[in-house]
Amino acid sequence: MIRKRIPRQDDKVILQLVDMLLVPYARLTQPDLRIDMSTIKQRLKPCSTYVSVHAGRAPQGFIALRKVQDVMYIDMLAVHPQSQGRGVGSRLMEHAERAAVLAGFKELRLWVDDTNTQAQRFYASKQYTTLHHNNVIRCYLMSKEVKLD
Repeated sequence: MIRKRIPRQDDKVILQLVDMLLVPYARLTQPDLRIDMSTIKQRLKPCSTYVSVHAGRAPQGFIALRKVQDVMYIDMLAVHPQSQGRGVGSRLMEHAERAAVLAGFKELRLWVDDTNTQAQRFYASKQYTTLHHNNVIRCYLMSKEVKLD
């Protein structure tokens, strides 16, 4: 089941997922990067964040969507390693695409670290295409036109 984030219930797991799965890539360009609960809460504040849960357990993964001017971005996506390969990320992406369309957006964008080849393959399998590479942050900007089926 995918549901809206409940901060008191979900943020500890979200922090763990970000620290385990996203921060190692970010440290390649920001070696002193540190995150804590305050950082996560601030990062998620302008986002619509959804979690994937199974049978009432802790979140298996999450996705955060952020509107930037007239574009919807996937700000963060992380799925616990034990849940990867089981469709959790795909369901979160489908939810994000549906939410973007319902909010009036025709395109969804995201940044992915250039060394995170697993994530790049995942996004490409969802028909996201690379728009360009930013050498400063060492990330690819990827995009997909979205519509309801």
